[in-house]
Amino acid sequence: MLLAAGGTGGHVFPALAVGEELRRRDVGVVWVGRPDGLECRVAAEHGFEFQPLAAGGFFGKNLRAKVGGLWLLGKGFFRSLRLFRRVAPDAMVATGGFATAAVLAAAVFTGVPFFLLEQNCVPGRVTGLFARWARETCLGFPTAKPFAWPHSVTGNPLRREVAADRRNDDGRTVLVLGGSLGAQALNLAAIDVASALTNFHFIILTGRRDYDFVRSRLRSKNCELVEFTARPEELFRRATVAVSRAGGVVLSELVAFGIPAILVPFPHATDRHQDANARYLASVGAASVLDQHRLSGLTSLVRELMGDGSRRAQMEAAARAAARPDAAETISAKVIEARS
Repeated sequence: MLLAAGGTGGHVFPALAVGEELRRRDVGVVWVGRPDGLECRVAAEHGFEFQPLAAGGFFGKNLRAKVGGLWLLGKGFFRSLRLFRRVAPDAMVATGGFATAAVLAAAVFTGVPFFLLEQNCVPGRVTGLFARWARETCLGFPTAKPFAWPHSVTGNPLRREVAADRRNDDGRTVLVLGGSLGAQALNLAAIDVASALTNFHFIILTGRRDYDFVRSRLRSKNCELVEFTARPEELFRRATVAVSRAGGVVLSELVAFGIPAILVPFPHATDRHQDANARYLASVGAASVLDQHRLSGLTSLVRELMGDGSRRAQMEAAARAAARPDAAETISAKVIEARS
């Protein structure tokens, strides 16, 4: 089986969850991704055979970067054809993103069956382009608009450690999540909230880029800063509520743990997909949504939610109802069935 995934953690870690589940079912897995990307390191750390495939961005890039991306796409296409001849895969799973475009084009050309994983309520550009040829697109959440091609809502695949939704919070811990790179606007707002609500404990996942900056700006002693973690489940288990961006994978993690959330979508996300994700979670009662330009209201939102145990219990129940902790198993079963 080929596993095509690269780019951000939102693409890489769902692929890891599926790859590990396939391997548990005695399926050989070869991971295809960029040689200089997060996926290369993650594949090596978890013992997967890795085949490098250079790729560049395209959407949202300037003209020069687009030309370079197209050149790498063509180069990657022919390299993928050679890889298919050597490996002879029964099927492929791809998590979308431009890093997978070349190998997906090769799969279409050669007739290798493939499945797409889509993490967000607004499908990505590569998902939209290749879904017509996919055996199925496995959706993390229901799409904001009708999706024309074969699909099912499986949930986003999570590592077993994350899907094992145990939680033992102390009733006074606020977890702030800005993503692996960090979100400076959210980090700065968290500092203000923590200084105003000193009776609560704040865990701020700053991201590597902002760690020193946030540490230099702290004004209260009730903050625990975390630069990066490969084990987010350790933080989720301690959280009473979360303040977070609204990427598809982190939302799947939050609902798996039943954590009531205040979501601040990244306003420049492609096709505003974080806004759609946040609206969905709010519509099922698991989250509140706050626009980034209204972050001055975050303190009152946190205070209200932390002080209302009944509301938190309702949001926790709604979150758990939306969770699909068996997504990796469901998707792996579909893939294995397709090769038989």
